[in-house]
Amino acid sequence: MTTIPLSRRWLLAAAAALALTVPGLPARAEGAHPPLRIVTSFAIDSMNPWEDGFWMQEFGQAELLMQFREDGRHHPWLLQSLANPEPTRWVMTLREGITFQNGRPVDAAAVVAAIEAARKHSASAQGAVPEGAVFTATGALEITVTTPAPWPELPGVLADESVFLILDAEAVEAVGEDWAQLVGAGIYTGPYAVTALDDRRMEATAFPGYWQGRPALPGLTVSFVPDANARILAVQNDEADIALYPPLAARPQVEATPGMHFNIGALGTGGFTGFMNLRQGPLADVRLRKAVLRAVDYREIAEDVFRGGLAQATSLYAANLPFALENYRTDPDEAARLLDEAGWTPGADGIRRKDGQRLTLILAIYPQQPDLVPLSTAVQAQLARVGIEAQVVSFDGINQALMEPSNRWDIAMVSSGAAGWGRVQGFLETYLLPDGQRNYGGFDNAEVAGLVTELATAIDPARRTAILHRIQEILWDDDPYAFSFNIHKGRVVVNDRYACYAPGFALYHVSWQTAPCE
Repeated sequence: MTTIPLSRRWLLAAAAALALTVPGLPARAEGAHPPLRIVTSFAIDSMNPWEDGFWMQEFGQAELLMQFREDGRHHPWLLQSLANPEPTRWVMTLREGITFQNGRPVDAAAVVAAIEAARKHSASAQGAVPEGAVFTATGALEITVTTPAPWPELPGVLADESVFLILDAEAVEAVGEDWAQLVGAGIYTGPYAVTALDDRRMEATAFPGYWQGRPALPGLTVSFVPDANARILAVQNDEADIALYPPLAARPQVEATPGMHFNIGALGTGGFTGFMNLRQGPLADVRLRKAVLRAVDYREIAEDVFRGGLAQATSLYAANLPFALENYRTDPDEAARLLDEAGWTPGADGIRRKDGQRLTLILAIYPQQPDLVPLSTAVQAQLARVGIEAQVVSFDGINQALMEPSNRWDIAMVSSGAAGWGRVQGFLETYLLPDGQRNYGGFDNAEVAGLVTELATAIDPARRTAILHRIQEILWDDDPYAFSFNIHKGRVVVNDRYACYAPGFALYHVSWQTAPCE
């Protein structure tokens, strides 16, 4: 069979799509940077701020009150400061002189209006805000938040793009649901204002009154190109500067192509997470679950299988988070000892048996994450080294499949964020509590449940860290269930003009300073 080079396969698969999808942009002004051209897999369907607007902070149109950064902490963004003088009271102070792109001032009244509009219309905001929370303008630039119980995750909520993008609520309400009227309405505060949006692309131009300074670019276009190969080809053909979400498998070919670069970013906050089935199968035995954790080679996954495109997991959480314990270790000898204790002895082919039964585990993956194929293949080999046979099954619609009792699986591999935007409560409640919506494997640990409940209102940072450390200890040493195979890193394909571009942290792709390399 003839092998077609990857670059040629991109052309065969995607040239027609690119001709229809990637638009041109106005010619650059003399002496100025040209507009930035980005291709992404996710379309912005409309200007509806309650369902589609959360993409806007990613590309420089909208902003948040707080920003989650690479140091694993929350920093003021539109806020000047955020204080917690009492357990049930927060005080937010806005920066002076900020306006929406339409010229209206961003003061306390405007921000409270944006928050209340989100609470009324956005399911994400409704789920993020505790019952009884009250936001009150207590000064021209001051907002006081009061709650019946302490709300320690407020900084993370204010940094989460799906909750409170700051917008001109009055202008939004004026259009009813005719969202197209918001194109060009300047409802956000970011450095680039939306001027066009359809099912192919979004266009934005620089906002000259931006509060941090003059934007570095005259504008940008974000084109929606679902096919990963087509996005890479757009950069190769100089029809785009930055391609988001490239598959790691494309990295060798990209790096071998003149004028193209596969850039890897900093640690993210999630990764491919393993969930073990406690309801049925051999992993009901805690000794086998411990053996699995110690048989997995986390360094090999990150450095050899994915060639540094993913980061090594050292705990459930990324190492840049202040509460990460870093307690993972690979120990095949301990794994073998645990399997021996559980009565599983090696057969002639190296696979362990007990009472005539082979020790076989089923790894559940899903086709929407192609990187799970090399990951599951590597884990198969690692488990085999200690005598565990592994088979891989792919489920389309993984969340529903894992909750269906008739589906047989032992270890599910799911891309998840254990601390998205620095928020941990949602993951713990959804995946680890007995009634959690995605408690796939029937995990029910009374101590973990109590710790998660306490964490929801624990204000003291030292106590919060102690709680999270204990949860990580339980999940490794006492009652294993959820664990990280790796930690994701941002990645992009760029051309020479943007060879210095670092993938955005927490989906922050474009800032007011984003520009071609010097």
